[in-house]
Amino acid sequence: MDAATILANVLKKYQESNDFNGWPAHGIRAPAEKSALIELIEAGLVDLINDEETNNPHIRLLPARPIADQVKQVSNRGLKYGCLFPTRKALVDVAGVSPEPTAPYTSALKLGAPQLEFRTFRLEVLERYRNDPTFRYSVDDTSGTIYRDGKDNETHEYAQFGFAFDEKVNRYVAAFLRYLHDMSAEQQAYWAGFELQGDFKLHPDYYRSSILGEWPEGVSVFDAILEEKKIINIMSERMGKPRLFKSDYEAYRRPDHFGFLIRPTKKEFSDFCLRLDQLMSDDMNYKFFEGDIEVYEYGKMDSGEEIKRMKGTISLLMEWLAAKFKPKDEKDMVPINEGFRAVRKARQKPAHKIEDNVFDEAYYQQQRELMIAAYGAVRFVRQIFANHPACKDVDVPEWLFEGHIWTQ
Repeated sequence: MDAATILANVLKKYQESNDFNGWPAHGIRAPAEKSALIELIEAGLVDLINDEETNNPHIRLLPARPIADQVKQVSNRGLKYGCLFPTRKALVDVAGVSPEPTAPYTSALKLGAPQLEFRTFRLEVLERYRNDPTFRYSVDDTSGTIYRDGKDNETHEYAQFGFAFDEKVNRYVAAFLRYLHDMSAEQQAYWAGFELQGDFKLHPDYYRSSILGEWPEGVSVFDAILEEKKIINIMSERMGKPRLFKSDYEAYRRPDHFGFLIRPTKKEFSDFCLRLDQLMSDDMNYKFFEGDIEVYEYGKMDSGEEIKRMKGTISLLMEWLAAKFKPKDEKDMVPINEGFRAVRKARQKPAHKIEDNVFDEAYYQQQRELMIAAYGAVRFVRQIFANHPACKDVDVPEWLFEGHIWTQ
């Protein structure tokens, strides 16, 4: 085979296969054929990818090695377990492929882009699927999957995505071309309307699991706070008391709409603050405090009539902690009080004022700061409970104990 024949085979395989496959290089054996291949590689028309770079060299998952490294592989064992792919230059200049705006992500693959090259989008791209009952999506703040109910009453995977950040740690949706290509042209055009240009980096755990094939190292702060509450309830019962929290959510089993904002509006942020407070102050069980401290407060009306009302849950918690635990420094208890009250204050703001539904990306950062304070407060309660003799043997997951928590 001469260089033209090799290139023709490579182009044919890539363009006619359903998954943009490479042409197996093991058939190139003769010195003249290897020389022809090196000529194509050095001309920037063909890339060699082998099993040293990927578990599946039949698909161009990531960019090929530098040309000099590819040439070395031709002389070594690289052809036996490698595949050849056309470059963008070959696809455009030789095969005459041109961009297709109607399906931009399929077009990118047709032009030779790696399948695990990602595109970045505003978070609002997910709003359509959240609000449409024919779709549902599962998300863990590192990655997510969108499902769609089909005509056969079966649920089909529709799209996979992850998250990415800019240098200011603003959060965005990220999706690999491989999954974007699976969408219809209509859906690709919809996503393209939210696409952003710039310098973005994948969420470390999304990169770790999707690119490196390794287990994630951290857990979302939203799952972490629920797991802390679950352990606090276990500790409460070990102490011979009712559970401190009434709900039984835990990591990876969240209530609806408990996660990072999809759209940075005042309404979404207010709804989130309400949900967070419902999981913290509102979720505390008055029966936990009974018998240890006075749960009622008393007073008189102007008429002289005596009144009796239940104390607020935050006040009860702080009073109970002060009665049962003696920290080395009273200031150590401040983060608990401040965390719970910050959430309550954020919830109360919209309750007393009618405002337009303002769009402001600052809500992303406000939510993150509120979650850090909330999680710190609940985590500290669990750490205090752990000092009780009856709680010494309560199992705390390693990731929670060591604080491998993602707050972004």
